Amino acid sequence: MNNSEAFRAIVENITEDLPLDQAVALIAGIANETVLPSEILLKFDEISAACDATSVLALMEYLFGPGKFAGNTIDFQDPANSLFDSVLGRRLGIPISLSVLAIEVAKRKSFELLPIGMPGNFLVQSSEDVDQYFDPFRGANPLSPRACAELFLSLNPLASWSDSYLRPTTNRAVIIRMLTNLKMIYIQTNNTAGLRWVMRLRLMFQEVADLEKDQWARLMRSTN
Repeated sequence: MNNSEAFRAIVENITEDLPLDQAVALIAGIANETVLPSEILLKFDEISAACDATSVLALMEYLFGPGKFAGNTIDFQDPANSLFDSVLGRRLGIPISLSVLAIEVAKRKSFELLPIGMPGNFLVQSSEDVDQYFDPFRGANPLSPRACAELFLSLNPLASWSDSYLRPTTNRAVIIRMLTNLKMIYIQTNNTAGLRWVMRLRLMFQEVADLEKDQWARLMRSTN
């Protein structure tokens, strides 16, 4: 089974929650055939094994304290920020990829961090303290619900805040959003090769295929 087939298998298995670590590892392997998804999963394990944190706060400090993993504020639109061979190698990412890192390392340490798909950013929430959020892109410090709202409004000054933005989302939605980010980057940079493989993965999600199959058909016509 190649990487694309393996990705399709986990997407189509709707009886189980989509495994984030496997999904992001496979995406990296599909984007670059020289990348082995197994090595990315091993790296998650190694990061977790090296971390002796006994609390969520300590875990976040270990991952996102000074000199650790950080948000790529210089080249936010670099697609490498969403591809985990690069994220783990460069220790740089965007909010959603760094949040996935936090979720997966926490899981291996028997903590639970929940994905929060706040528009315009991405956060994680501690399952032990529902009023404790983190923005890995901006560091290890915890955020209150009010601080999250203030962050949203600073990023989206013309928008209105809704408490619903702090509700946990599904792993499936996380991966779709990651692929959406890559799709938009490849469209903006006229990277047809990148757009083609991203669209193939997106169309494996039936809820996406229902909306984007016509766009895919137009893309195929324009590049053949």
